[in-house]
Amino acid sequence: MIYDLIVVGSGSVGSAAGYYAAKAGLKVLMIDNGHPPHDQGSHHGETRLMRHAYGQGEIYVPMVLRAQQLWDELEEQVGERIMHRCGVINIGPNDSEYIRNANESASRYQIPVEMLTAEAVMKRWPQIKVPHGFVGVFEPNAGYLKSEVAIGHFIRLAKEAGCTQLFNCPTTGVTRDGDVQKVETANGVYFGRKLVFSAGTWLTKLLPKLPVQPVRKVFGWYQADDSYNENNKFPGFVFVIKDNESEFYGFPANNNALKVGKHSGGQPINSPEERTPFGAFPEDNGELLDFLHSVFPGTRECIYGKSCTYDMSPDKHFIIHTQPDQLIISGLSGHAFKFASVLGEIAAAFAQNKSSPFDLSPFSLSRFAKPC
Repeated sequence: MIYDLIVVGSGSVGSAAGYYAAKAGLKVLMIDNGHPPHDQGSHHGETRLMRHAYGQGEIYVPMVLRAQQLWDELEEQVGERIMHRCGVINIGPNDSEYIRNANESASRYQIPVEMLTAEAVMKRWPQIKVPHGFVGVFEPNAGYLKSEVAIGHFIRLAKEAGCTQLFNCPTTGVTRDGDVQKVETANGVYFGRKLVFSAGTWLTKLLPKLPVQPVRKVFGWYQADDSYNENNKFPGFVFVIKDNESEFYGFPANNNALKVGKHSGGQPINSPEERTPFGAFPEDNGELLDFLHSVFPGTRECIYGKSCTYDMSPDKHFIIHTQPDQLIISGLSGHAFKFASVLGEIAAAFAQNKSSPFDLSPFSLSRFAKPC
C-alpha cells in the first residue's frame, strides 16, 4: 500500500496534520515514538498560551489568526472547551522589542489591545508588582489552550476519518524509493507519496543536518492566593525582564495553583536521557521562585514541576521548509503550540499539492544556507 501522506511525529502539529489530511479524503499514516498525547515531547503540561498581538513579530499574525479560527471550529465540533479567553497581559520595558512587536502587530491587524502604564497594570491587578519603566499590553481576547485535550481530539478525529495510526513505534530511517518516500520503522517499512516531518525535538536523528538544538526547559505550579485564580479574572501573562535574556510566562491559577515557566535560558541537550526531571538543577525551582516573589507577592512554594524540551532554531523562528515531496516543520522554539492547528492545515494542503495562503518564505531553511 502507498499512502498519500505519512506523518512522522504525531504530537502537536502531526496530530492536526493527520486529522486535516484524513478529513480531506487522503490515505494517511501517522507515526509516533509514543502514544500522543504524552509527556515525551513539548505538548504536555495541560495548557499553552494563545495570543494574537505577537511579540515574536508580525510575520506570525496571519497564521495565528487562522489558527484561532481552527481552534474555535474544533471546540464547536467536539463540544468541549479547549480555549479559555481569560486575556493575556504582556509586560516589559517600555523600549522592549517584544512590546514593540506586540503593539505593531496589533495595530496592523486591528487586534484589540489596551496599552497600560505600570501604575495602570497594578491598579487593575493589585496582585502584580510592575517595575518602574515597564508597560503592559493587555489583549482581552487572548487566553490559553488545553493542549493535551486538543491533541487527544485530533488523534481521535483522525482515526474516525480513516487515518492509520502507528504509535509507540520509532521511525528509524527515511529514503526515496523511486517516486515514493520509504519510511523505515520498528514495525516495518511503509511508503508514501508525500511526507511531513513533525517529530519535534529529536527530528535531528532523522535529519542530522537540520539546524536545530534541543534545549531542556522547566515549568512548575506554585501555591497562590485566591486573587490569582481565573474565576477572579486574573489573566495569562508574558513578562519580559530583558529581551532575549529573561522572559517568563504563566497562566491564571486553577484551584490556587499558578503555573509558570521560563521561556528563555535552559540547558542544551543531545539525547532524551539528558532531559532530566524538574529539580535536577538548583535553578529549576530557584529562578521561577525568584521571579514569582518579585512580581507576584501572593505566591508561595512550588507544588510540583515538569521538564520539557524546545527544538530551537538558530534565530528562534520556525522552520517550515518544502523540498521534493517532503515538508519539514521544526525549530518551533517553544512558541508553536498555538499554531498547531494551522500548521496541520498547511501540511494537509501540501499533501494535496495545494499552495499555502501564507507567505512561508521567511521560515525556509534557505535563510541558514544549510540544506537538509
